[in-house]
Amino acid sequence: MQPPLHIGFEDEHIAVAWKPHGLLTSGNDGNTFLRKVSKHVQAQNRSEIAACHRLDFPTSGWVVFGKNVAATRAMGQLFAERRVHKAYLALVHGALPPSLLLEWPLEGKQAVTTAQCLAQGTIAGGGAVSLALLRPLTGRTHQLRRHLHGVGHGIVGDDTYPHAGGIYRGKGLFLCAYELDFEHPIVAGKRVRVQAPPSKKFTKIPFVHRSDFIAQLRLSSHA
Repeated sequence: MQPPLHIGFEDEHIAVAWKPHGLLTSGNDGNTFLRKVSKHVQAQNRSEIAACHRLDFPTSGWVVFGKNVAATRAMGQLFAERRVHKAYLALVHGALPPSLLLEWPLEGKQAVTTAQCLAQGTIAGGGAVSLALLRPLTGRTHQLRRHLHGVGHGIVGDDTYPHAGGIYRGKGLFLCAYELDFEHPIVAGKRVRVQAPPSKKFTKIPFVHRSDFIAQLRLSSHA
C-alpha cells in the first residue's frame, strides 16, 4: 500500500510531490507516480499535467510536475540549463572521505558530482557505511550511482551497480532526492525550495556520529 500523496509546493502552474521508492515516475505502467499526481490535479479541474523530470524506480524524493504546457516547457528549460539545484542523501559502502569531487564523463558527456560525508556507521549484512550528501552538477543517467560506484563507495542496495562485497538485500536502494531549489518557471522573482527528511529506513542505521546537518533534518517519517 502506497502512502498518501505528499505535496511540497503547489500553485496553478506546477506541483512538487514526494515520490516513494519502488514506484515508476511515469511510463506505460498503470501504477505510476504521474498517475497518482494526475488524480490529485484532476480533482482541481486541471488535466495537462506532465512530469518535468524523473527519479529512478528505487529512488525516493521530490519530482516537479507541470500543470500546463507552458509550465512544463519552462520547467524543462530550467533543468536543461542546470538551474535546478538538487541535493540527495545516500547511504554508501565504506568510510567516505570528508568531501569528494567526482568528475569524469558518462556516455561521452561531462558529469560532475560533489559528495560530503555526514556520518559513519555499520549496517548488518553490509559492513561499514557512510551517510553522504550528494549534489549532481550535471544530469546524466544514473550519475550518482555510477560515480559513487566508480570510486568504490557504491550506494547500499544498488543491484545495477553492485558493491564488490555484494549487494545488501535489506531495504532496497538507499538514495533519496531530499531537496530541490529553483526559480519559479512562470512567476518572475519567485523561488521554490522544498526539503524533507529521507525515508524511515535511513533512521535505522547506528551512526557513530551525526552532524548538525542530520539533527536539522530530523530524520523521521518519509516512505
